[in-house]
Amino acid sequence: MEKKHEGFKPKIIAFACHWCGVGKNEINAIEDFPDFRLIKLMCSGRINTSLILRTFEKGADGVIVFGCPEDKCHYNFGNRNAEEESQIIKEMIKLLGIEQERFILELDFFSEDDKLDSVVNGFVEGIKKLGPSPIT
Repeated sequence: MEKKHEGFKPKIIAFACHWCGVGKNEINAIEDFPDFRLIKLMCSGRINTSLILRTFEKGADGVIVFGCPEDKCHYNFGNRNAEEESQIIKEMIKLLGIEQERFILELDFFSEDDKLDSVVNGFVEGIKKLGPSPIT
């Protein structure tokens, strides 16, 4: 049986690589989700476990990281670092009782297609089904 969370508006934090094409205009176009916040990084490889855990600790219901596609990183290996770190993050949040679906890493050039809307909408809908974060 699926849980119902009437009126729940998730707080989503997005970390986005400067180069992957996710900017304020793309995020602002998603008006249905006013609690979606964008934090720009020079590279998705800058994420780390403590940053993401702190984001959940501060009240995020979900965290999404946007980066450049495989072999297209402007810093050569930043997105590979992000992929490796995301595996550690998923294991850590699982140990803390946070559903792994509350964190995702998406690697693509989002300014080149319409993928951003479907990724964001799918992620937000998934978080709505999960309900509020268990640590808030």
